[in-house]
Amino acid sequence: AKAEKVPPFSLLDETPEAQSKEEKKEPPELTTIKDAVAYLNPGEISDFLPSDESGLIAILEKREPSGDANNVAKKTAFENRMLNNKRQIVFYEWLRDRQREAGVQFAKG
Repeated sequence: AKAEKVPPFSLLDETPEAQSKEEKKEPPELTTIKDAVAYLNPGEISDFLPSDESGLIAILEKREPSGDANNVAKKTAFENRMLNNKRQIVFYEWLRDRQREAGVQFAKG
């Protein structure tokens, strides 16, 4: 097993505008790592995350305040994205439940 350090990152910078402005040259596993550590506390270890031909485990060493932590506009945009994501999840769960109750099934393919 090979341990690799990931450079510091902030989820405040994950806006679609920020992503389109800068060309990402990061490995695809980095998004998986960011998602895995988003809800970890310092010192916690993620579950095993399968990857192409291997897998990974993320360990969160520490959390540092972001330089943008006091940027009200970025913080508000982040909170709005989180709220919209939660709304979508609730809607799709509600829709799935209604489909089950109605006996609707979709063919896969």
